[in-house]
Amino acid sequence: MVHKIFLCLMILMIISQTQSFAQTEIKGAGNTSATITLKTMNSDNTPSMTILDDGKVGINTVNPTQKLEVNGIIYCTSGGIMLPDGSVITTAPLATPYAKVYTVALNGGDFTSINQAIMQCMIDPINPPSRNNPYLVRVMPGVHNEIVQCQPFVDLSGSGKHSSTISGIVIGSDSCMIENFFLKSGITCNMTSPFILNNIITAQSTDNQDGIYIKDSRPWIKGNEIRDCNGFGIFCDGFGADAWIIDNKIISNQSGGIRCWNSSPTISNNYIAHNDHYGIYIAGALGTPAEPTIDDNVIGFTDNPDNHGIGIAVSFYAEPRIIANDIYINDIGIEIDPPSQPSIIGNNINYKHAAGIVCFSPGASKKVVIMGNHIHSNTGQSPPPGIMGAGKYIQESDVLITQNNIAQNRRITGQYNDIDYSNCAVLKPMISLNVYDFINRSTPATGGLYNVTSAGVSIAP
Repeated sequence: MVHKIFLCLMILMIISQTQSFAQTEIKGAGNTSATITLKTMNSDNTPSMTILDDGKVGINTVNPTQKLEVNGIIYCTSGGIMLPDGSVITTAPLATPYAKVYTVALNGGDFTSINQAIMQCMIDPINPPSRNNPYLVRVMPGVHNEIVQCQPFVDLSGSGKHSSTISGIVIGSDSCMIENFFLKSGITCNMTSPFILNNIITAQSTDNQDGIYIKDSRPWIKGNEIRDCNGFGIFCDGFGADAWIIDNKIISNQSGGIRCWNSSPTISNNYIAHNDHYGIYIAGALGTPAEPTIDDNVIGFTDNPDNHGIGIAVSFYAEPRIIANDIYINDIGIEIDPPSQPSIIGNNINYKHAAGIVCFSPGASKKVVIMGNHIHSNTGQSPPPGIMGAGKYIQESDVLITQNNIAQNRRITGQYNDIDYSNCAVLKPMISLNVYDFINRSTPATGGLYNVTSAGVSIAP
């Protein structure tokens, strides 16, 4: 009996330690997408899942057309969805902010003309373009030989500034964006204020054509390369032409980089170089002065055959704020003509062929202010007629000169003129709290206090 009980216990232990394996195979009766391998039914006799013979699976559908087709919501608790390239989507992509998107392409797009696509946006009878219902016209690579008339709330986006070209002029509109194009005939903003972003802009088809012409409007101009124009790179014309000109490259334009006429744009963080005549030219009229803010730009290599290439020229009734710019390798850094009255603060002005700052203006209602600048290494080797000083040259002006470092400026070999006001007969500058070494004075001397040489020795103004 004991032996039998022990044998039974051993059999039970062996059985308890043995794993069970099972395999279920369901074989369909056909071999096409029309035959079913497996179908499961709900209690109300409606199909909940169907597997066809060709491997397509349908959930809540009896006729799946893909490997998995779900009639309902798919809920993924973790992990995401893997795509064929191995990437995993874990969040839903953001929806386009546009009500409609049209594609312009030389072949295969919705339209072959940019203007046709814009007009299609405008004739939508149910949802016309609006602030809450913007449209987008995408332009594929190619050259589009047309004059483009923009419309409000219809954005234009090229496929890249080296691949999508518009050969005709672009006429801007309020509340639209123009981005990522090569614009061969420039942009006109006549009382319109578009966003002009990340384009290459040139204008060579006619004499004196500007890259961007702005009339009494406030466009946003950012991240563009504006070059090789027959006129100015940007021309702000008229009271109210107060554009935002930020982070652009403005180079090799025949009339100059930027012209501000009776206008007050914000000009900031631009690279303005290799332009003829002027980097920036500012002029205002009595009653409508030009008051631009010009800060943190690099302005250099302004050239002209008459040795009068000027980094920033200020003329007539202009009152700009010129702050923290790097102005180098021009014939003249800043020229101030009467009766303008700029404030020139905290700039680095160096390596001029003639002079760092030239001032002829007593101001219209207040003094010209030159404060906190670093003015050095201006050679004065080829000055225009009548301009002698290499650092600052002042003529008949009671300009305020204070807290500047004006040193190592050379007019001719062995002779340094950091400040020259020898041609001031009536009006004389006020010179205080500066560092300079050599000065060419008129008689009697001007007023001012507390100046020192670069060696720390007190020096009279």
